[in-house]
Amino acid sequence: MLNLQDVKEAIDHFSPEERAELRAYLDERETITLRAGTMNIDALLEAVREMHEGITESDWDEIVQAMNEEYIEPVDDDGFPRL
Repeated sequence: MLNLQDVKEAIDHFSPEERAELRAYLDERETITLRAGTMNIDALLEAVREMHEGITESDWDEIVQAMNEEYIEPVDDDGFPRL
C-alpha cells in the first residue's frame, strides 16, 4: 500500500492534464465542515416560512397523524437497530 509520501512523489511525475484530473477527482470528494456560528439563521428561517406558507392546516394535521402512526426503530452509529 502506498503512503502519502509515495503519492506525493508519484504526483511530481504527472503531466499537467493528469494533475488537473487528480484535482477534479479530489474536489468531488471534498466535504463541508460545519462550524458553530456559520449558519445563516435568517436564511433558514425564511426558507421555513416559505415552506410553511404552502401547507394548509389540514396538511399539517395529516403530517402530524402520519408521524404519530409510524414507528421507526432507532439506529445506532453502526447502522443497526438499537436493541
